[in-house]
Amino acid sequence: MAKNNRLYKVVQATSKLPKALRTTIWSKTFGRIVPMVGTANIRYLEVSKEKVVVRIENNRNMQNHIKGVHAAAMALLAETATGFVTGLNVPDDRILLIKTLQVDYLKVASGGLTATATLSAEQQQFILDNDKASLEIPISVVDDSGQSPIECKMVWAWLPKKKKSA
Repeated sequence: MAKNNRLYKVVQATSKLPKALRTTIWSKTFGRIVPMVGTANIRYLEVSKEKVVVRIENNRNMQNHIKGVHAAAMALLAETATGFVTGLNVPDDRILLIKTLQVDYLKVASGGLTATATLSAEQQQFILDNDKASLEIPISVVDDSGQSPIECKMVWAWLPKKKKSA
């Protein structure tokens, strides 16, 4: 686990709260860190250094012209889940950036979507051991019917933050 990680400190500080309150705090807090995520009303259902589960509803603001979840909203959901699980493991002295965002659209989503991103213990250690590297983050996105409307490849990179000159 990244010793200096403000995101993870928020998760730890709220871990004993009731689930409804905890998910609301996570959604509001993380929405402030990445404003577009807050605008999309993405809900954080589960957050740990091993797994992040997020959800977006098929409401009017997120719909395309055929009343399905918009393609960009689907990609945002997958990017959010993979970014936050990675961000929980990258120390604060590094900067995290998306390197590859590939989304294959398979079908119109039925209802809302839930994305689950995971990191193994080996992947977590790889992040800690490398000041600068990249890693493909496993992601699964399912709709309310239990099917996957998209398949994704999300590669995240990190590198040391530049030190401010005196």
